[in-house]
Amino acid sequence: MDRQILVCDDDPEIRAAMRRTLHRFQVTAVESAEEALAILRERRFDALVSDFNLGESHGDGLELLQMARVLYPAMARFLVTGNTELQVAIRALNEGAVHRFFQKPWDDEQLVTSLEIVIRQVAAATP
Repeated sequence: MDRQILVCDDDPEIRAAMRRTLHRFQVTAVESAEEALAILRERRFDALVSDFNLGESHGDGLELLQMARVLYPAMARFLVTGNTELQVAIRALNEGAVHRFFQKPWDDEQLVTSLEIVIRQVAAATP
């Protein structure tokens, strides 16, 4: 079964790197929270992987993941960021917006394995 992963990052090079890392999944990549929310209304995804910094005009990825938690609770949510501020990770985990937090540059195998595990856990926990 092909897992559907939505990647949201404003940097085209990061989107391309994510596609390479997640090559065993069906990956759709968008550059803004607005695009992510629009495609989430049209299609079902197993996971959303978002950058924290989505550019000045796009808000932040944590807000996107918080909305996704409410609207699509059966979807795994990952935050990937180059932001080294510990408060971002603490806020993300404490607010329940994310299942996993990764810093850039991420470890490819660890990200893929974590996605597979969390997708199964979320699916099993969803009625």
